[in-house]
Amino acid sequence: MNKNRKNIYYEWISIITEIYNNLPDVPALTCPNCHKLGIDFQFIGDLQTKIGYMAIWCPFCLHGIHLSRVRIPDTTQAFSFDTSAEEISKRIPNFIHVKP
Repeated sequence: MNKNRKNIYYEWISIITEIYNNLPDVPALTCPNCHKLGIDFQFIGDLQTKIGYMAIWCPFCLHGIHLSRVRIPDTTQAFSFDTSAEEISKRIPNFIHVKP
């Protein structure tokens, strides 16, 4: 594995921790790829069990990460699994998935 690619992946993972630790007031976070401020995220899942997935991306370079089987915090807005793909695509861009 390319060491730089692995490091960038783990930087994205650390952003997840920053988001969870600061909800509902997440500060501006720096993109590990392009280094601009402004990471965005969205939870999608079962609103009853509060389990789903999380998409995190940079709106500037369109790189990001997708994490499955996450707990959806009560302090954040989430889309239901029943939300249409069209509606979700209005919120989450088609970003390049960073892989380990």
